[in-house]
Amino acid sequence: MADDDAKSFHDERRRLIGELDLERNQLIRNIETCRIRDIDRPFIGNWSLKDIVGHVATWEAEVVSALKDLLAGRRPAVLDFDEATLDAWNDDHVARKRELDFWSVYEQLKGGRARLADVLAAVPDDALADDTATERRLVHSLVDHDRDHWHAIAAVLAGMPGARQTGPQSVPAEAHQGEIAEAAAAP
Repeated sequence: MADDDAKSFHDERRRLIGELDLERNQLIRNIETCRIRDIDRPFIGNWSLKDIVGHVATWEAEVVSALKDLLAGRRPAVLDFDEATLDAWNDDHVARKRELDFWSVYEQLKGGRARLADVLAAVPDDALADDTATERRLVHSLVDHDRDHWHAIAAVLAGMPGARQTGPQSVPAEAHQGEIAEAAAAP
């Protein structure tokens, strides 16, 4: 690999991590702007603010697990996720955290980002720079996921009826998107 390639791969890693940080910081700002009463009562649809925080933390944990699988040479389960079960899966995982207090769920969100940073340190720069790499798609799915949720929270805070969709419908859909394109391009 040429020095210029290594530099551009490293620059792309920094850009992607900067995007992760930007979207997470906005999500955190919007969460912290909400009222205490929004923590446990329906805020967006049937989900409370705590449910949304738990949902985002759960998907980040899934991506961390998937990245660890890739580093170990295994196929991540998220690539075989059945999109037809997405709503039920989300509702089940949200329900699992309902008995926890908000601050525990919020700490899971923060801890998940620290675990992501740890595993990203082991992901090669070229895997984060290549648009077709599963690692990059997984990380970018978190960028989009945070963005979708902070937009939805911002819309409620602004009294708007809803937020515009900013990316693929789900983390598994975005992670799997590249495989579909690769299969279609195969001879």
